[in-house]
Amino acid sequence: MTRPQSNQCRNERGAGLVALPWAVLAFLTFLTLAVQAGVHFYSASVLTAVGHDATRRAAFGGGSSAAIADAERWLRSSIGPSVDIERLRWSTTGETVALELAARPPTVLIDASALIGLHTVERRFEVRRELARFAGSP
Repeated sequence: MTRPQSNQCRNERGAGLVALPWAVLAFLTFLTLAVQAGVHFYSASVLTAVGHDATRRAAFGGGSSAAIADAERWLRSSIGPSVDIERLRWSTTGETVALELAARPPTVLIDASALIGLHTVERRFEVRRELARFAGSP
C-alpha cells in the first residue's frame, strides 16, 4: 500500500500548471519590450547617420535649393518606408546648412513606445557650407 509522503505534496499538485502560463506571458511581454527598445535605438542610430550625411551633402553642394532637394531625396530613399518622418526642416545661413529631423521609428507587434518612453527621434544637424576649389584658383 502506497501513501503520499506528506500532506505538502498533495496540496501542491498542479501548482506549476497555474503559474506557467503567467510566467510565459511575463517573459514574452518583457521580450517584446526589449525588442521594441532595440528597434528604436537602431532606428535612432540610422536616422542620426543618414541625417548627418544628408546635411553634409547639402552643405558640400553650397547650400543651394537644388543641393538641398537632392540631399532630401537621398535621405528619404536611405531611410526607407518603415520610418515615418514627421518633420524635416532645412535652413541655410551664410556659413551653415542646418537640418531638423523628427521621425517615428517602426513598432514591433504593438505600439509599446508609450510604455517605455520612446516616442519620436528628434535630431538637429548643422554643417558648415563648403564650396569646391580647384587647383590654381584663389
